[in-house]
Amino acid sequence: MSTADQATRPTPAKSHRWPRIWGPRFVKLLAFTALVTAYRFWVIHFSGISLFFDEAQYWDWSRHLDWGYFSKPPFVAGMIWLSTKLFGSGVLGVKALGMLTFPATALAMVGFARALWPTSGGVRTGIVAGGVYLSLPMVGLLSLVVSTDGPLLLCWTLAAWALWRAQLTNRLKLWALCGLICGIGVMDKYTMAAFALTAIWALWGIHGPQRGIARPGPWLAIIVAALVVAPNIWWNAQNHYPTFEHTAQLTAESGRSGGLGPTLVFLLGQVLMLGPVAVWAGLWLFKRPYAQIADTVPASQWAASSQMMPPSQWKSAPGTGTAKNSAHYFASVSSYRFLWATSVPLLLIAILQALRADAHVNWAAPAMIGLTMLIATRLSPPLVPIATPKPNRWLVGVIVSNLLLTSVVLHLHDLAGGKLPGRWDVMVRMRGWQEAFDALEPIWDDPATQGLPVLASQRLLITQAAYHWRSHKVKTYAWNPKGTRHDHYQLLYSFPNKVGQSVILVADNAHPDGILQRFGSARLLKSVKVAVAPDQAVEIHVFLLQGFLGYDALSYDEQTGNAGHQDPES
Repeated sequence: MSTADQATRPTPAKSHRWPRIWGPRFVKLLAFTALVTAYRFWVIHFSGISLFFDEAQYWDWSRHLDWGYFSKPPFVAGMIWLSTKLFGSGVLGVKALGMLTFPATALAMVGFARALWPTSGGVRTGIVAGGVYLSLPMVGLLSLVVSTDGPLLLCWTLAAWALWRAQLTNRLKLWALCGLICGIGVMDKYTMAAFALTAIWALWGIHGPQRGIARPGPWLAIIVAALVVAPNIWWNAQNHYPTFEHTAQLTAESGRSGGLGPTLVFLLGQVLMLGPVAVWAGLWLFKRPYAQIADTVPASQWAASSQMMPPSQWKSAPGTGTAKNSAHYFASVSSYRFLWATSVPLLLIAILQALRADAHVNWAAPAMIGLTMLIATRLSPPLVPIATPKPNRWLVGVIVSNLLLTSVVLHLHDLAGGKLPGRWDVMVRMRGWQEAFDALEPIWDDPATQGLPVLASQRLLITQAAYHWRSHKVKTYAWNPKGTRHDHYQLLYSFPNKVGQSVILVADNAHPDGILQRFGSARLLKSVKVAVAPDQAVEIHVFLLQGFLGYDALSYDEQTGNAGHQDPES
């Protein structure tokens, strides 16, 4: 062959171990992700909302980074610290990184799906799953609030991805990665610990007890996770385990009693989190026959590569000649069981909790990851040729209905012209705070208030005052006459029982007599009331209190040397 012929001969295409993710479909997902995320940033910016109580508390924690806090592990505070460093301490700056965890989870679903079904169809299933996930009402609402849920959902997805690859290949570095992700998830929210049930069920069901659990990999993952969580355990030990105790009390007790009614409400909440049309689509398409799915599994390079484990002790699938360690079995059977394993254990725990003592609707939020991907497998089956007709009308219906449902809920306040009762406004508790504290700003022009700490008897007021008066760098204290340890501020920032102090008191009623009586003088500085709904308002009263008399008469007598004399306020 001549040199000229060799030069014009086409170069053979390189073979790929994995199907490509990048392509027109993935670009569409990126565009959809950008639009939805931009819309949610717009909602926050133009709705006039401020920080929710928990957000303001997490922001306050972020100013004093530690390895733990009263009610939560430290990850959320660290995330907000980084977010404010990058984007400022405004409302969007506080929320930004937390909001971005949701599109990150949607994109991670694509890689997870490709690992489960290493075909072009599997990539398409992941893209569909990511699009459906971004449209979920659960995501539409949670993404407006920086909380532990966003990082938890991301860690759950990444941990499931790492676990699938680890159990498939038995590579120690993948086991270590799985443990690292689980540890980070636990440092965000203790709910991540429930992933252990997913892991045990999945490993036992896929490989059997010996090959599934009795091998070095899972134990390495446990060790790595324990090392990541160790600083939080140490912090709890140093502070008498407040986070563990709070979590146990929250799980064991609830504001309402459990029973059949709360359980049905919880289950209805799970349907609404996924979207009614999404649930119906999954059920309707569940038994849809796709032509010869089992016969269309490609003999991919992955199937015969060294990525597979050595032959399993489980010989073959019952009733088939398919080896349980084959690519065919993993892709067509084990992958689906694995997704159920990422959802069912946590759902069962939450249902039992609802029966016993009620359960919040978001307690089983990570279960939505596996359920969303299972719904995606019906909207876009991964193991059929990419050109096979898909129920695209169902896909459009699911995404559009979810987005419409979420938008109606978010804009119901505006659609009702401000006449919507507070109980129907999901953002009512984020309204009015900025206006109220703006109206209170003149109190700091009084020379008598300069440099004084802020005192309140409620965490809500402590955290909102700390955030909205952040430019004044106020120091906040909790009124705690009984010395209890029921929250972060009582634990670390109780108002010291030292006679003679002066403070700025922030209260939600005009006559906080129990506090006013323990000071020598009290002067009302300003009161504001901002209506946030026809039946609800933000009401704040600010007092200048001088000459603290101690929490009780005994404290006053001991500190002033007036034993036997009458307390001035007794």
